[in-house]
Amino acid sequence: MKLHVFPPSPNSRKVMVVNTLLGLNLPLNIVDLRTGAQKAPAIMALNPNGKMPVLELDDGTGLWESNVIIDRLASEVQSDLWPADARRYDILRWQFWEASHWTPACSKYIVRYLFNNESVDLAAAATDFRRFAEVLNKALAGRNWLVGDAMTTADISVAAPLCLRALCHYPMDGYPDIDRWLAQIEALDAWKAVDAAMQAAA
Repeated sequence: MKLHVFPPSPNSRKVMVVNTLLGLNLPLNIVDLRTGAQKAPAIMALNPNGKMPVLELDDGTGLWESNVIIDRLASEVQSDLWPADARRYDILRWQFWEASHWTPACSKYIVRYLFNNESVDLAAAATDFRRFAEVLNKALAGRNWLVGDAMTTADISVAAPLCLRALCHYPMDGYPDIDRWLAQIEALDAWKAVDAAMQAAA
């Protein structure tokens, strides 16, 4: 198997972190979204959406959508990141929440500050971001991880968009439980390794 990724992308970060955490060491093919490399025929054959990341399977087909990829990778080695019990439903709940609510709320800031789109309504963006940040902060009160007593793929999924919080000026003040939880994740060697890859690709 092989991973096709763009390191600055939060979604690519998910799969790169899990690849390292699990010790899979799957080869990485860097696909630069800034140059339109994701539209190359070989990549489009793996993901017709023309987005990163993609897991290229041994039969040459592509598995796309970052949360599915990390759950698949964890299941390959029967990792506790994707526990084989009813906790999976709670993990999926958070992953759907991340994709449907959290990442879209963060993306308004990414569009404004990373892509320099001054048409973004920052007041509306702040309202949206804070709405969902409150949900996350409350869920983390009194606990170290989102699901159960150990880190799962839910934590990686939900933390990933926050890798751009400083660069894109997310309104992160007032969420001590998010800060505490995120500090644990950012201390991971696997997370730091992706930070280095992100800087190298900048």
